[in-house]
Amino acid sequence: MLVEIYCDKFKQQTVTFNEGLSVILGTELADNSIGKSTFLMIVDYAFGGKTYANSKDIIENVGEHYLYFTFRFNKQIYKFCRHSIKIDEIWECDNNYKKIKKIDSKQYNNWLNEKYDILLPDLSFRDAVGRYIRVYSKNNCNEKYPLQYKVGEKPESAILALLKLFDLYVQIKSFKEDDLESKEKLSIYKKAQNLDYVENITKVDFSKNKRRILQITDEIEKLSKNIENGLFDIDIVASEEAIETKRLLSKNKRIRNKILANYKTINENAQYQFSITADNINALKKYFPNVDINSINEIENFHNRISEIFKSELQEQKDRLKSELSEYDKTINELEEKLKKLINSPNLSRLILSKHAELLREKEYLQKQNNSYEKLQNLKQIEKENSERLKNMKNTIYSELQFKINEEMKKINNKIYGDTCNSPILHFTEKNYNFYTPNDTGTGIACKGLVVFDLSILNLTKLPILVHDSVFLKQISDNAIEHILRLYIESNKQIIIALDKQNSYTLESNKILNKYSVLKLGINQNALFGKDWG
Repeated sequence: MLVEIYCDKFKQQTVTFNEGLSVILGTELADNSIGKSTFLMIVDYAFGGKTYANSKDIIENVGEHYLYFTFRFNKQIYKFCRHSIKIDEIWECDNNYKKIKKIDSKQYNNWLNEKYDILLPDLSFRDAVGRYIRVYSKNNCNEKYPLQYKVGEKPESAILALLKLFDLYVQIKSFKEDDLESKEKLSIYKKAQNLDYVENITKVDFSKNKRRILQITDEIEKLSKNIENGLFDIDIVASEEAIETKRLLSKNKRIRNKILANYKTINENAQYQFSITADNINALKKYFPNVDINSINEIENFHNRISEIFKSELQEQKDRLKSELSEYDKTINELEEKLKKLINSPNLSRLILSKHAELLREKEYLQKQNNSYEKLQNLKQIEKENSERLKNMKNTIYSELQFKINEEMKKINNKIYGDTCNSPILHFTEKNYNFYTPNDTGTGIACKGLVVFDLSILNLTKLPILVHDSVFLKQISDNAIEHILRLYIESNKQIIIALDKQNSYTLESNKILNKYSVLKLGINQNALFGKDWG
């Protein structure tokens, strides 16, 4: 429990708390700005809150300061010191509040969580306790939304925090995780479709594609019947490879034919003889008796020498072309063998292969579109099923929880009013909740409902403390306040409240307020910090 709060800036420097009810008492005239809510904010600060550090008026009028807290667990005392602005400057202290070891707010809250033995799955100490330290400055005193931790919090988050406090969240955690995962997968897939990373078609397109895929399958089967060993088993890769092989084969054959033609021409030229026979020379003398035979023989010898050179060059070209022919023959043989292996039919035309490849490509594309559509429908179905399972589980747990809380509130309400006033009702919807008192919308009854709700939660859970500000307590009728004060006292847990105008309540209420008062505040020098700057 929280034993005391000390600050050298306070008028009453040490405030020592009771084990059960502790009252911060204001004035008979209900004066404001004397420090009641501020002190409750300091209590919240002692329980790991942060709001106090944002109080600009306190910093401006009091300046930076340290607040000292004492807790007791199992008869052992623990003391801490916390800076008024630097929320992560928290010190473990000795019995004289001398600083020993510095820790941060997370470590501090974890320590409180352990010492108060809350330790509920997925529930932080602040999420458990902070909601029920109701102080005006924290904006969590709305009598219509008792689960609200702060303004703007989604109702679903507040409901989950309540489930965790009742240790019921584990029952829906896996369902919620499955639901979130399926929603995320569906969202990512839709984004991929919008970015054209994944095919996106309508239901009409899907049906058209199915019909066309059947037509293509039929065309391929018919095409296969016209091929000796069948083409239906040849996939698109093999078909395109066969087409490319056939193209290379045709190209190599054309080149080989050109080389062969050149080879034949050179071979014919190599057979030509530059020689004049004796008969030719005798015939020449007959018609030209004065011809110079020696000159002719010299020319003939020149021609013979040239012929030898020419034959040598032709032979080189023949050898080169013969070598090229050999290489092309080898390449052509390899391509023909490869084509046979690909299609098992050397007579398969390029037209048939192209048609087959085209059909397979179209079928593959349409099937890809349909697979994407089926994937989307499958993700939608999984998301729908997970969402439905989560909804059903929530409804079951919500029904049990609201029954338990409503029954407890009914018991507490009867202790306050007997059978003369309706009990507040908590009702959960899928993502929200309603809190109201049937047939009574008065402000006092609504504020009473908030107190009844908090007492119910205090009784039913591990919640260790309640803090109630006067801002809503003083809206409740005098007779009801007396019974509420008795319920506070009967609780075996620590409750800290702020209230004023004690003499306006019943005599019994007045006695209780004075008896359990741990701090009395007044105007001017009797304010919390010894001065009133309001």
